[in-house]
Amino acid sequence: MIGRDEGDKLFAEQIVVECRKIKGPVLIHKTGAHRAQRFVADGFPAEAVISKKWRVAERQ
Repeated sequence: MIGRDEGDKLFAEQIVVECRKIKGPVLIHKTGAHRAQRFVADGFPAEAVISKKWRVAERQ
């Protein structure tokens, strides 16, 4: 499946993004004391590819 609709997500250990312009990083707070960074990728189109599968993910 190729996610093309608003709200579609990718779950992986590593995601490669190709874009023309990037905004960020912005520090966001996750659960407890954990922190993460958020980037916004703009492009025509911006493209993201999973390069390393999440090991905890269930097989479908």
